[in-house]
Amino acid sequence: MKWCATSSGASPTSAPAQFAKIAEKFCRLVDGFARYEPLDWLALIARELGPLETAVKGLTGRRGVGEYSMLADIEQRHRMYVELKTFLGNMDDYWTEADLEVGDGVMTGSLSDNVTEIYFALRRGLAHWNKGPGEAGAAVGEWLSGFEVNWGYHLANLRSQLKHKATLH
Repeated sequence: MKWCATSSGASPTSAPAQFAKIAEKFCRLVDGFARYEPLDWLALIARELGPLETAVKGLTGRRGVGEYSMLADIEQRHRMYVELKTFLGNMDDYWTEADLEVGDGVMTGSLSDNVTEIYFALRRGLAHWNKGPGEAGAAVGEWLSGFEVNWGYHLANLRSQLKHKATLH
């Protein structure tokens, strides 16, 4: 799927630069998950979701072309998903609305899946961003197209579930 936006600029204080900084912080937190206890890590992740969502909305109207693929880095995504799922244990799964409608007793929601999808979408854009100013448009396109097609959904689910889990503990 291709996506285009319109406007340019990537000064250190621009919306894309701010987004890159927030994305990098989120990715470092995910990379370092093993240094934390699961509940502490989830609390840190939850704190980053608001700024991440605000920052991606600040990218609207920027120039760039992104091509989103569900198959890109599939093996690495699966590996991270399994590692996070093991790390979170019984805290990982949650009920979705579809699960409740089906009523078969199977939970299909996964915090690990949500985090993994967000992480890899951000990393894809950061790979462009870190090549320099000439790739800023590609980074923004990657982030926005991925948000629209996939990781925005995972961000909303993750925020909702972490808010819900915080009220249980």
